[in-house]
Amino acid sequence: MTGANTRPLTIRLPARAVERLHEHANIVKGRPTAIARELILAGLINGHPREQAERTLSIERRLAAISQEMQSISQKSDEQSASLERLLAMFEALLQVLTGEHSKDNFHHE
Repeated sequence: MTGANTRPLTIRLPARAVERLHEHANIVKGRPTAIARELILAGLINGHPREQAERTLSIERRLAAISQEMQSISQKSDEQSASLERLLAMFEALLQVLTGEHSKDNFHHE
């Protein structure tokens, strides 16, 4: 919905309507302006089945793209966490060697 085909629009709403937009945005973890835009677009469709279907497909495609991005971010986070754990283990081993704890442990095992 971004790009050359869109134009900004400013509207005034009663304070209670703005509060409800914020409440709804908090529930769906979105922004009030995005909620208002979706409500306006849904109202403009006004029961036209083809336009409703196109709008629904557009929303589904965006959700699928977001889901893929979230999976990718999750995978990268898991990889970074594993790398961090390996680095921490290496650092702890190095610290043991530098402080002489490693050689003390080996001496007691012999």
